Amino acid sequence: MKKLIAAVALSSMFVLAACDGPNEEAAEQQDDVLEAQGEVMDAQAGVAEAQSDLAEEQAEMATDQVGAAKMEQKAEAMDQKAETLEDTADGI
Repeated sequence: MKKLIAAVALSSMFVLAACDGPNEEAAEQQDDVLEAQGEVMDAQAGVAEAQSDLAEEQAEMATDQVGAAKMEQKAEAMDQKAETLEDTADGI
C-alpha cells in the first residue's frame, strides 16, 4: 500500500513538473507503469473471484457441514480479496 501511495505521489510530481521534453516523457512513462499495475491488479482480482467461485462449488459438494462451512469461509475470504484488489486497481 505504501508503494502504491508513493507511486501515485511520484506520478503526480512528474505531471506537475512536466513542461516538455524529458520531464514530460518521464511523466508519461510513469503513467504507463501505473496503468499496467492497475491492469495486473484487475487480473489478480479476476483470479481471486475464480478461486472464490471454485470454493463455493466445493462447499456445495461437501458431504458434511464442517467441510461446507470451511469452503464457504474460503469463498468469502477470496471475494473480499478480489474486491480489495479491484478497489485498489480502480484507485490507480
